[in-house]
Amino acid sequence: MKTSKKQKKAQTTELPEELVLEILVRLPVKSLRRFKCVSKAWRTTISGPYFIRSHLQFSASRWEQNPSLLITPHTLDRDVQGENWPTNFSNNIRFYQWWQGASKARFVHGRDFDGEFSSVCCFAHCDGLVLLPTDTKVYLFNPATRDVLTLPESSRNKRPGIIGLPVGFGRDPRTGTR
Repeated sequence: MKTSKKQKKAQTTELPEELVLEILVRLPVKSLRRFKCVSKAWRTTISGPYFIRSHLQFSASRWEQNPSLLITPHTLDRDVQGENWPTNFSNNIRFYQWWQGASKARFVHGRDFDGEFSSVCCFAHCDGLVLLPTDTKVYLFNPATRDVLTLPESSRNKRPGIIGLPVGFGRDPRTGTR
């Protein structure tokens, strides 16, 4: 019995979109960044607000099962006698992740800002993003993607006598925007 060329040709089957979403939502951010290049459809899916919310929710549920902390040690270059608030912070920002029960933290990302600021205010965080106001600029970190964004300057940020720029951020639960 002869088989025709059409029968020999491998059949391609597509996975249902719901199954693809269930697989993608479980992947780490690093993989998702690479998978945006697979096709326009995947780029649109991975970049969409529904997928981003789903990925954050899945990550949060996984965190509840296996809690971890993001640690950002911030050190002084040297101690200045008589200073009420330190003004000579190191410009090397590093992120480490520590899981419950681990003996040590794992290095995630670091960047040296080479003298761009002399002091920092309090770090703030929301949905995996970290905000770092300094005495000169405000930086937004995404440790998962290793992206750093310098926020634009504003004349409303200038307040005499305040260490660090007065800023904050959060997520609007109604729209999901930050």
